[in-house]
Amino acid sequence: MDDGRMLAIGVRDRATDVVVAVAGELDFGSTRELLAVAEPLARAGRSIVLDLVDLTFCDSTGLSALVRLHRQAEAAGGELRLARLRTQVEGPIVVTMLDRLLEICPEVPEAPAGAGAAGVDEPNARRADAP
Repeated sequence: MDDGRMLAIGVRDRATDVVVAVAGELDFGSTRELLAVAEPLARAGRSIVLDLVDLTFCDSTGLSALVRLHRQAEAAGGELRLARLRTQVEGPIVVTMLDRLLEICPEVPEAPAGAGAAGVDEPNARRADAP
């Protein structure tokens, strides 16, 4: 992330679910980038795993986006799971009791055996302040 990006997003479709890797800072200025990628997946009822190992910051706008994605996925028959949270990201989730709503996994869940990837990695790394 030393090239000036505030948020980088990568998508890996594993057929049974979609892993969305999020790196950088998720805040008022960058949340729309995550929503642009993940909302269509949530509305389609996909099971989404947000891999947050490289997410270094998440403010209230980012937390709101996570709740929004959870509700959209659940309403469409899918699910949202958060994986590999850093302490500075998990802390606000626990303090706000969102850990009671959002499923948190210590690792990205394994794809079921025989569930080959339906696609390849699709990096969607953009500057959060870019149009």
